[in-house]
Amino acid sequence: MLSMKVIAAITNDSAATGVLASAAAISSLFSASVEALHVGPENAAVAQTAQSAGVALRTVAGRASEAIAHAASREDVAAIVIGTRGSPASRPTTGSTTTALVTSLDKPIVVVPPNAAVGHHIESVLVALDGTGACTAALQEIMELASAAELEIVVAHVYEQRSLPAFSDQLSHEVRAWREEFIARHCPAMDASLELRVGEPREHLLDILRRSGCELVALSWSQDLTGEHAAVVRRMVAESPVPVLLTPEHRYKPHTAVGAASAIEHANHDPRDGQSGEGKLTSLEGEPVVIE
Repeated sequence: MLSMKVIAAITNDSAATGVLASAAAISSLFSASVEALHVGPENAAVAQTAQSAGVALRTVAGRASEAIAHAASREDVAAIVIGTRGSPASRPTTGSTTTALVTSLDKPIVVVPPNAAVGHHIESVLVALDGTGACTAALQEIMELASAAELEIVVAHVYEQRSLPAFSDQLSHEVRAWREEFIARHCPAMDASLELRVGEPREHLLDILRRSGCELVALSWSQDLTGEHAAVVRRMVAESPVPVLLTPEHRYKPHTAVGAASAIEHANHDPRDGQSGEGKLTSLEGEPVVIE
């Protein structure tokens, strides 16, 4: 059986300790060991940081993005962990190496902000699902690994106002049914809770993350920094208080299924007049959907 590794890409900066700690915490999800990778000349400070973390260090020459990508291409590498530039007192920025890696690697990559709270163990993970098959397929492995590790799984779904399904006067019942349908379709056979919001995803995911107290947030994306979905990724990488795990959607084949929203809209359809229910969740914008 192939022995898997999580690679922690470090250099002589303030992010190295957090990257190593995050890699150690993430490695338990993948049942993997941790290997530190430094690109450049041998550096005593980097070696000391890796040694203090109890992690073996490999130093290679070359351009950072290319050397890390080459290391990540190995079959025994489950994920890569990298840091963003900055200090705990400043706003983190995504450098050219980080940008090159997150937009090109076809494996999960964990981005660690310099001010991220990193523990030795991960007990809960926030999984952001947009309700599409591509997103669910990309994050399925992470959810299954988290479930197998008996972590608390919090699923976040932010419904944009323009695409909100219609609900009738039986709001409490129908939202409960929508929750159950969403979990059954996107997180089958998993013990997961669902946090719903209405509004802009990039605004509400951070709020859900802070309220939930999860130690890791998982996102899928198209690896295109110009799209609207990339705005969510950029916001999370810049402001997340915990490491951000990014999974490329193109690597996974989405499941074909009728979405939960479609099921609810179908249930609300009145065959007598051809109209769906008139009630909307407009009063819930920016707030949790609470079932009494």
